Amino acid sequence: MTVRRSFLAAVLVGALVWVSGCTASGPPAESTPPMPSNPYEDQRQAGVEQLLADWADAVSSNDAAALEALVDPAASPEFLQSLIRTASNLSDVPLSEWGYEIVDEPETPVPSEVAERVGAADVWAPSVVLRYGVDGPDDLPTRRPISLLVAERDDRWRLVSDTDIPGIDRHTWRGPWDFGPVTVTPIATAGGTSMVLGKREQDLLTSRLATELPAAVEAVADFVGDDWPRKTLVVTTSSTDEFLASAGGVAGPDVAAVSVSDFVVPGDPVTGQRVIFSPSAAERLTDFTTRSVLRHELTHIAARANTVDGSPTWMLEGFADYSGYRGSGVDFATLAPTLSRAVRAGGPPTVLPADSDFSTGGLRSTLAYESAWSLAAFVAERYGEQVLRDLYAQLATGPHTDAEISAGLEVTVGSRPDTFIADWGAWVAQNAS
Repeated sequence: MTVRRSFLAAVLVGALVWVSGCTASGPPAESTPPMPSNPYEDQRQAGVEQLLADWADAVSSNDAAALEALVDPAASPEFLQSLIRTASNLSDVPLSEWGYEIVDEPETPVPSEVAERVGAADVWAPSVVLRYGVDGPDDLPTRRPISLLVAERDDRWRLVSDTDIPGIDRHTWRGPWDFGPVTVTPIATAGGTSMVLGKREQDLLTSRLATELPAAVEAVADFVGDDWPRKTLVVTTSSTDEFLASAGGVAGPDVAAVSVSDFVVPGDPVTGQRVIFSPSAAERLTDFTTRSVLRHELTHIAARANTVDGSPTWMLEGFADYSGYRGSGVDFATLAPTLSRAVRAGGPPTVLPADSDFSTGGLRSTLAYESAWSLAAFVAERYGEQVLRDLYAQLATGPHTDAEISAGLEVTVGSRPDTFIADWGAWVAQNAS
């Protein structure tokens, strides 16, 4: 893998949820009467909800004794110790909210061998999410899944485990505090208080990011506009496991940073937005590449509410790369060395990069990212940055056919695709020489 691939590969995590309405002809369907409640299930839910409230209070107050009282005798000693460590590691993080809630999903029975091993009056694996917010960056809380096993013993519900349960397809999200003590660095940015959550092993990177963040937010807002919170939460990680957990498991180990968010619902605020840096970022990134990567990822954050998954990758990544390098004064050959060599050896590009080019790794991916940046830079120079923003608005709306991409180009830049690509190729050849 090349350095170019590693420090500019960006991943947007989450799926777009569309909400639509429909109408039907004929008389309205008769409403279905509600199912009668089951007294035991109601009692069980109430008991576990109280357990979850007590658990949240114990974690957020870093109360080890309270946590010990909430753990079932059948739980492993390591489970209790992990809860105590997490609460301690979390104690310096300013939380606006921390709680656990049962969500309405089809119930999956606990496998008999698991229930027998616990040996309680009742054993349940409710579908639970962690609801938390960090004071400053999060205007609204984010939600993360928990794989939870609880048991009733002596008319009291207690915690058994939060690890994967055989036969139940549910996994527990792990936050930075699950991987060790967390350092907290608040930074005033244009929209309020941003924050870098770091590890002591990453103090150098944390300091660099904290220094760069205010100017990065301003630069991205100057390019994309002010219609985003203009504050964020940046996380530095100390291990590959932590990075993959924070990034949702979709980022490769050769990636230096990713931006993540919760599911995006059109018209609703985007929650859970974070920029996650890998444990190797400090070694890979110079001051310049730290600055450009941070601005690149913040551009994804700023544009997330208006970006639909599956949009052409060359548009998404080229737009973010252009924003990351914007105003740097660095020449074309330095920003796109692989593309420059390819053009000098074989001539200018004649096609737009395919989505698959970005995920293959190696020189092909490097060439795709550099080509995407050059496309955005060409549009900005030839037609102006407003046209580049208009093109993004046209093409960042989901998967597109070739005909739809052609139509988007004609609407924004005013030329047919073959003419546009030829003009781009000539511009690249001129700048790469």
